[in-house]
Amino acid sequence: MKSNKSVIWIISFIFMMVFPTFIYSFLGKYVDSDNHENRNIESKPTLTVENYNTFSKDYEAYYNDNLPFRNQLIGINNSIDYYIFRKSTNENVCIGKDGWLFYCNNSDGNPVEQSLGFWSFTDSELEIIADNLLSTKSVLESRGIEFILFIAPNKETIYLEELPDYYTIKNQYTATDCLVDYLRENTDIRVIYPKDELLTYKSRKDDLFLYHKLDTHWNYAGAYIGAWCLAKELGIEMPSLDEISVTPMLSSRGDLTDMLNITISNGDVDYKNNGINESGTETVKRDFSTEFIYYTPGADRRKLIVCRDSFSTAMAPIMATQFENSLWVHTNQFDQEQIFDYDADVFVLEVAERYERTLTGFRISNRNE
Repeated sequence: MKSNKSVIWIISFIFMMVFPTFIYSFLGKYVDSDNHENRNIESKPTLTVENYNTFSKDYEAYYNDNLPFRNQLIGINNSIDYYIFRKSTNENVCIGKDGWLFYCNNSDGNPVEQSLGFWSFTDSELEIIADNLLSTKSVLESRGIEFILFIAPNKETIYLEELPDYYTIKNQYTATDCLVDYLRENTDIRVIYPKDELLTYKSRKDDLFLYHKLDTHWNYAGAYIGAWCLAKELGIEMPSLDEISVTPMLSSRGDLTDMLNITISNGDVDYKNNGINESGTETVKRDFSTEFIYYTPGADRRKLIVCRDSFSTAMAPIMATQFENSLWVHTNQFDQEQIFDYDADVFVLEVAERYERTLTGFRISNRNE
């Protein structure tokens, strides 16, 4: 009898090890197997003379990363942690109040701590940023090009009250507040930081969200306010958000739920614009990692070029309705020569608040420098 039980256990163990792999060979292409962990997945190692000592460890890491139905198993585990224990299984995502998720990755700007005033710029950093921007402005203006710095506020800056209670405000006057005030007081750089506009609108319209609950970015409504502020600075009259009609659209995923590998049914909301006529805007190219190119016949004739990050993804199609030609280049692909080759009239440097430290290294120079 004891022997039979041992055989049953052995067969059961082999079945559990082999059956998922067998089934996955047929169903694997129909289930989610994408990498949602914001890291590189281990590749299959090849046994060589040089790596025989580490081969078993390397293969174990590869197998763990490529386990059949891995995402589904992780999703079940993470859903249990989220829905039952209200626990985040990813140290870079914190669970806020009222269904809000927030991004707290220390190696990627940590917008939570930044918006709570955990750090500030040094005097030296402020001077370097100002000098870089003034040099950029001088070079561009010598060629008849307008220059604007646009800082997209962190989600945490606008929805600070939705952070979990274990976070405390270190300094209400944040590094961004300091930077914006410094530039406005000590330079003639045109700076747009629509924090006040977003907070004002949020206080008046508590039934309309300006940022995604399940994502790190602003939604269409927040992006519209950002575009409106930019257009105003450029002398363009756009209808306010109150003057257009927006239709809510529920969604269940964002980049933060992807990091947790869970779905929160109808946990997020975005909006569809019914107020600005975008039918005349042609999307020539829309590749997130490289360029957005738009053409709107009859709009402002100035040629707009934007060095952008992910926050322009929602803002670009809105702003594009106001310019006949606009080019939005991802910061990772941006080269200053694109400004001159495009024969731009307006150059906007758009940077998300959590990435504003990169301004210490951004500088447009003359071609002969």
